[in-house]
Amino acid sequence: MDKRPDCAMNRLIDEYDMLPPGCTVVCAVSGGADSICLLHRLNQLRAIRPFTLVAAHYNHHLRGAESDRDEAFVRDWCREREIPFAAGS
Repeated sequence: MDKRPDCAMNRLIDEYDMLPPGCTVVCAVSGGADSICLLHRLNQLRAIRPFTLVAAHYNHHLRGAESDRDEAFVRDWCREREIPFAAGS
């Protein structure tokens, strides 16, 4: 992760005051590559910015067992990284 204060993501966060110290960020995670990437980057940012991160997943049960596997994947991914996880259905 780029920890330089001039990295594009950090500049954007600062410009729009997107992560005020002590805030809580709830990241909606489907289990797809894009949402996992976002959650991963936010998790990395916790090392240099003081905020709380929570992952949220909603299982619509539209794809049967595949939907359940997505939920399990996100839950396990978060557990391995000590990210609080919330699920609904």
